[in-house]
Amino acid sequence: MERVSTLMQSQAMLTELTRAQRTLFDAQREVSTGKRINEFSDSPSDLGALMAARATDSRTADFEASARSVRQRLDLQDTHMEEMASVIADLKQTIFDAVANNGGLALRSEMDGAVKRMVSILNAQIDGKYIYGGTRQDVPPVTIDSLTSLLGLGATADAFQNNAVAQSAKIDNSQTIEFGQLADALGGPLFDIVRQFGAFEAGPNGPIGDQLTTAESDFLTSLLPGLTAAYQGSNEALARNGVAFRAADEAVTRHGETRTTLAAMISDIEDVDMAEAITKLNNAQTALQASAKTFATVQNLTLLDYLTV
Repeated sequence: MERVSTLMQSQAMLTELTRAQRTLFDAQREVSTGKRINEFSDSPSDLGALMAARATDSRTADFEASARSVRQRLDLQDTHMEEMASVIADLKQTIFDAVANNGGLALRSEMDGAVKRMVSILNAQIDGKYIYGGTRQDVPPVTIDSLTSLLGLGATADAFQNNAVAQSAKIDNSQTIEFGQLADALGGPLFDIVRQFGAFEAGPNGPIGDQLTTAESDFLTSLLPGLTAAYQGSNEALARNGVAFRAADEAVTRHGETRTTLAAMISDIEDVDMAEAITKLNNAQTALQASAKTFATVQNLTLLDYLTV
């Protein structure tokens, strides 16, 4: 006697239906997210390469952000360096004109203006932090605010409270840029000359008046080489700033290119080909419909159906 049973067929078809549902779910997720890998378990063989690429990209992004920040700071400093050079050049021209025209009536006010312009630059801030204070950024690096307060000090060094450590930043695994410049190095030469002016005015040959005496003319002429040296020093600071800016700019470009390459690598690993994904989805839908239809047919079989065959 022959025995008829659909149990094993039903179990097989249920397994196939479940597999088809899972395939459809995966295909739908790929189309909706655009990602082939949404969890680490999706592709264990690619996990090592994907993790390494992501870690490198994260590290590169940090270096790129650091280089961008340094570049922005150096760009601002470039403007400051040019203004400082202009302050010194203007004062030198004023003294030269005074000697040439034998008139020094406005010299004191010009000196005061030069000091105030220099102090304004050297006490500049970014996000509440003083730029030219070295790593001491919580207090103004220059303590005076005028010619009078500068002349009241015992020494030029007393006008500064920056420390001696210039700021630096790591912009690559093996590249660190020293981008900070110090207030005393930048402003000290000019302040020294201004204090010489103040000492002369307070001495027996001062103060300097409208018509220059021989002593006054000789003294003012003696200040010109110091102003030339101060101007050269300011331009050297500007050049150092430019070198650092170029290094930071090159780092930003380099890191940007690296991240573009890494993005393509990561995309190759985890992103789907959308045309292929849509085809896979359509096939999965068709397979699921077929599995469901077959499963329903098996479930509806009866002994009567078998006997009437």
